[in-house]
Amino acid sequence: MTDALTAGALASRSELTRAAVHLLTGTGLPGRGDFARHTTLAWTPDPVGKRTLTAQVDLAAVRDDDTLHLTGSDEKLLTLALGYSHGRPVHLDAYLNSFGHQTARRVLEAHLIGMGMEGFLTVTAGGPELDKLHALHAELGIGDDA
Repeated sequence: MTDALTAGALASRSELTRAAVHLLTGTGLPGRGDFARHTTLAWTPDPVGKRTLTAQVDLAAVRDDDTLHLTGSDEKLLTLALGYSHGRPVHLDAYLNSFGHQTARRVLEAHLIGMGMEGFLTVTAGGPELDKLHALHAELGIGDDA
């Protein structure tokens, strides 16, 4: 589903749609059956004549689906994705301070995509505070660094 959503976003030729999908694919939603009912799959011809499976999702329907359980992080990413998909300004200050570094990085990447700056600027992971966090995790024997 993630590949089909990404292909659908590329076919849209819209940076804002691509930014929304980048956020959405950072959640656990695309692999879920209850999410899939809000998507439309299609075979779309690409520029060289091959067909690619694409997906489009109704983000408003996902947000309004009371039977779909969302984590706090997934709900925030969905809200940001919905804002991008509708071309509405996204106020990052309300979100970034509540995310972990990996999710914050994904949000910043989406923002660069939405601005049309993908390929001109990149967000890199690392820095002294992240190094301290990794060292603490290693000392405690938790996380990927243990």
